Amino acid sequence: MTLRRYSLLLLLSLLLLSQTAMTCHAATAAINWGPWPKGDAPKALGIKLVHNLLARKHFAMAHGFSYMESCAGYAAARFAGSIGDKRLLAAVVKRYAVILTRRGHKYVPPPVNVDNSVFGILPLEIYQQTGLKPYLKLGLRFANAQWNKPVAGKLSPETNYYLDGAYKLAAVQIHAWQITQKKRYARRAVRELLLFIKDFQQSDGLFFHGIKAHVYWGRGDGWMASALTEAVTGLPATFPGYTKIMRSYKAMMAGLLKYQAKDGMWRQVVNDPKAWKESSCTGMFTYALATGVNHGWLHGAEYRTAVKKGWLALCRHLDKKYNVRDVCILTEHANNWAYYLSRPKQTGNLHGQFSMMWAARELCQ
Repeated sequence: MTLRRYSLLLLLSLLLLSQTAMTCHAATAAINWGPWPKGDAPKALGIKLVHNLLARKHFAMAHGFSYMESCAGYAAARFAGSIGDKRLLAAVVKRYAVILTRRGHKYVPPPVNVDNSVFGILPLEIYQQTGLKPYLKLGLRFANAQWNKPVAGKLSPETNYYLDGAYKLAAVQIHAWQITQKKRYARRAVRELLLFIKDFQQSDGLFFHGIKAHVYWGRGDGWMASALTEAVTGLPATFPGYTKIMRSYKAMMAGLLKYQAKDGMWRQVVNDPKAWKESSCTGMFTYALATGVNHGWLHGAEYRTAVKKGWLALCRHLDKKYNVRDVCILTEHANNWAYYLSRPKQTGNLHGQFSMMWAARELCQ
């Protein structure tokens, strides 16, 4: 498919689907989050964050897709569709149009591990927003590849026992389920999440970063909070295992309240009051908590307050070009707090960008 032909198909699909693909999710309760201080409104800042992504060097001209680009593209498309901004959505989809072309195939990552396979959420989200079936075909190829050769307990061979892996597996499968209504996708997501809940969640609701890494690493817990959030919003409440996942989600959300700093941020090591404040986990936690408030799952003013404080804290961590500051770089396992506390910070790292877009979208519901 040529880019010109693709652009015509995109325009037509947006015209046909503008009344259905860009509405807020029906399950969300009407919540008035405002008023917000001048310049801090989630819709306005979300648009700025999307434009920040669009202004970045095109992935195909750099090093191909990373999981961060996949998550950022997914966040941008979902946000633009959610607020009903057809032009913004078209600009996001145009950025990734090359993945459907013959020359663009070399930039699509091979689905051999969770970092590559999470790419599937991007074409699946674009399909949900536009109805263009080539994206559905591409996204389902990645969803199916995640379970190409199941291992013990019918788990994905990509199961890596990192908390980010829980998100990268579950999110793709849940999106495939939502589109196709084929139960195998939902069952896969549930099996993975129940494994992580059993092996990693602690009595206070938070999750160790690894079986031998008994540390509440901020972004690790952020990935898990986001995975649980995708599950409780994307799966039917009657689905086997849903009740356990919802119980885990609520326990984690309650646990997070205890560790939020006075200024609204969460920390690089969540339960260490001396650890530095980290933005990507703050974005993920704000997104997860806001979802629970919107749906009426999290009762009590303390949850609403935590969400508003979290969002406003993120706003204070934006530079003039809408790059998020104080974002931890890539991090491996370690059973050593000093390792996590010594990890460098970056400004504009995509982990911070897409997690704040996730939060912005939920606050626009």
